[in-house]
Amino acid sequence: MKKLAAILCLGALTTGAFAQGLVTFANTGITQISTTPAGGTAAAFSASPVGSYYFALLTSASGAGPFSFSGVTATNTASAGRMGPPGYTPTVASWAPGATLFYEVAGWSASLGAAFNPNWLNGQFGGASGFFGTSAIASGAAGGGSPVPAPALPLFGGTGLQGFNMSAVGAVPEPTSMALAGLGAAALLIFRRRK
Repeated sequence: MKKLAAILCLGALTTGAFAQGLVTFANTGITQISTTPAGGTAAAFSASPVGSYYFALLTSASGAGPFSFSGVTATNTASAGRMGPPGYTPTVASWAPGATLFYEVAGWSASLGAAFNPNWLNGQFGGASGFFGTSAIASGAAGGGSPVPAPALPLFGGTGLQGFNMSAVGAVPEPTSMALAGLGAAALLIFRRRK
């Protein structure tokens, strides 16, 4: 009898150690994501092709951080100012069902790469340029568990995140700089042809 009780306890502990919480990492009708070009004003990223922006879920036991990458990512849908895909409900290995954690979402343009880089949180972009930003911080309990699984935690909308802004990072040339560079190249070609 004692052996059976010990086996059951070990089984429960093992199952708990590998438990994964459920979250809904998808857009809602009120999720608003915007981008701010260097020296410009924020505007919703409209008509952005699918896959041109990526999003990563970051979690922490404390609202003050540090936040670490959970391994869960998403990409933008064709809907302007939204992220998605709708109904995307992944499991988060580092977030046990029923446990309350603090979370934020990092967003970036595809020009920075498809995989999340923790160095971006410290402003290190390795010479690449594009857009990057993190959301406000929210908290909640992950869904899942047994015997009756709790519904997945909606990360956006309601009491969760309403959206956030991504700002230009890295060397983003201004239009006047581009025009001057073009004029310089044209002048070089003209002088070269005259020789």
